[in-house]
Amino acid sequence: MVSQGEIIKVEGIKNHLLVVSRDIINENEVCIVIPLSNNFSESVTHIKNSFSKDLLITEQLRYIDLNTRFYKKLGTLPLNEMQNIIDVIQGLFDIL
Repeated sequence: MVSQGEIIKVEGIKNHLLVVSRDIINENEVCIVIPLSNNFSESVTHIKNSFSKDLLITEQLRYIDLNTRFYKKLGTLPLNEMQNIIDVIQGLFDIL
């Protein structure tokens, strides 16, 4: 099982992914992730991280089923970074 805050590499997906869904969702090996990419400039929704020079692209949320793909855990982001990332994602859905 993956946990919130883990960086994973998934078979068939070019970019590394950050698991942003809560662990209760991840229990069945399905999760919500955001990609890390070097093809974007830093902005409000493109966030630096301590794992990689690549940026987290928070507006590109994806739902993936890890039951059907091989994956490898690469690392974990610190809690304070995860809180910032979750705040940015939540801000994407705020109504003005």
